[in-house]
This record gives sequence, structure tokens and C-alpha cells, in this order.
Amino acid sequence: MMGSSIWSTSMSTANAQSNSTIKVAKNTQDNFNVTNGAIYVGAFFDTTYTMTGTATDFIKARDALTSSILDDFGKSPTIGYVKTNSTDTHTNTNVTGIANPFVSKEQIDEKVKSVLSYALDKIEHPVGITLKVGDSREIKCKFGNVLDDFWCDIPTYMVK
Repeated sequence: MMGSSIWSTSMSTANAQSNSTIKVAKNTQDNFNVTNGAIYVGAFFDTTYTMTGTATDFIKARDALTSSILDDFGKSPTIGYVKTNSTDTHTNTNVTGIANPFVSKEQIDEKVKSVLSYALDKIEHPVGITLKVGDSREIKCKFGNVLDDFWCDIPTYMVK
């Protein structure tokens, strides 16, 4: 199953004349099997977010953008199938004593915040690059079935 969507977030800041817009494109890939009436999530799934806007827009929209990504990714039907790493044999034991190889929603949220914050910090404080005011920036984030592989970064600096 593949899907993609484009959405943008606009928010007003404390100064009524100061708005920001970040365009966010989302691409989701996953698969599942139906066997004897039961549904099994496939071995691979991922969600990629590509965000574009000016540095000023990213700075102004930082909190709203983070909460929007957390909210959207949190609604994914595959979020309950994220493991710590691809070779993890460590499992959590739940109340029933049954081994659980999957991470918690809180662990996922913390990792998403961490990797997104890393990319947003690079937008706010670019090192070794001189940019003009109004230059467009891009952040790309990829979240899949392995928590340790979640990442966000700036693949390119684009000029409007």
C-alpha cells in the first residue's frame, strides 16, 4: 500500500503581522498480508516527510511543525510495530508477561522530536553556508519500522 499527501501548516505568531508557512509533503509506504482472515503487517514500512520554507518560517513554525508531525505520524496504523533496532532481541514484558518487541509511543515521540530538532537547528544556524534572506530550505525526515533508523536532515539548500 502506498500513499502520499501534501499539506501545509500556517500559523500566526505573537505579532499579528508575522505569519509563516511551511509546506509539508508526506509519502507513506507499507505492506500487509491477509492470511486466513488475519491481517499481518509486513516487514517494511516507512513515512517520509519533506518540508520546505524559508529559515524564518521554520524558526517561527518550529513548535507547531513539531506537534503537527507528531500528531500526524502518531495516527499511522503501523506506529505500533516500530522496534528499537533491526537486530534487537531485547523485549519488553507487559502486564500479562508476554514479550513485546515494540517500542512505546513515548519513545517514538522523543526520537521524532530529537531528529526533527537536529534538522531545525541546522536551518536556524547553518554552518559554512552563506544564504540570502528568503532562500528556501528543505528538511527531509524518514520514519520507518526501526526507531534507531529515524532521521531528519537537510538534503539540499534550495533558492527560490
